[in-house]
Amino acid sequence: MNLPFIDWAWRSRGAIEIDPPLTTEETFERLKPLVDEKTTECDFGDNTLTYVKGNPAAQDRLATFSQGTLTVEQQGGLTKLLYDVKSNALALVLLAPLFFVGFAQVAVAINKWEDRKAEALKATGAADEEEEEEKEPAPHHWIDEALGAPAPETLEQKKERMEKEGDKKKEKLPTTPTYVLAGLFLVLYIVGRFLEPYLFRRTLKRAINLELAETMEVSPSEAEPGRAS
Repeated sequence: MNLPFIDWAWRSRGAIEIDPPLTTEETFERLKPLVDEKTTECDFGDNTLTYVKGNPAAQDRLATFSQGTLTVEQQGGLTKLLYDVKSNALALVLLAPLFFVGFAQVAVAINKWEDRKAEALKATGAADEEEEEEKEPAPHHWIDEALGAPAPETLEQKKERMEKEGDKKKEKLPTTPTYVLAGLFLVLYIVGRFLEPYLFRRTLKRAINLELAETMEVSPSEAEPGRAS
């Protein structure tokens, strides 16, 4: 999605200073394990690495930002890694609340239409009732009773039945669950929008500084065997 005015919502850009400085080849060599996957398409330029992950696995460290560009800049003896990445996952999480709010608005419109329809039917029914005189039904004939036919409804039973049917018709489509889901996805997006860029930046730093970290983890006894005695 190339939408320059709103793509900041699912896009992350920044720079990482590499200290001690590395060559472009060394930097890409350390980043290669992050993108060297079966589902990743990579394009290595002179100082640019472009990658696209088709269907990243959940344990993939770049699963959230599944496409982007990494550029190595050498200036005055300093090495910087510039990154410009996009996240389809964040875009989908951002769109989800809009869909749920849209469903809720459709339910509200349907409920209003049902209310207007019920009011029209009620007005028509009231007019019909004024024209007709309600009378008690004839007594249950003994022949009908012997044949097992049900007794005719009394006026009281008829009113109760119509009230129950009216209550059923008044049931409306619920909108609260859709608003709750929209709120949950909005919270997920806000958290992810700040957390995921931080995790992505930390992943790049760890990959770049991997060799340095392994050197620092060597114990003194391993580094200087003569001092262990």
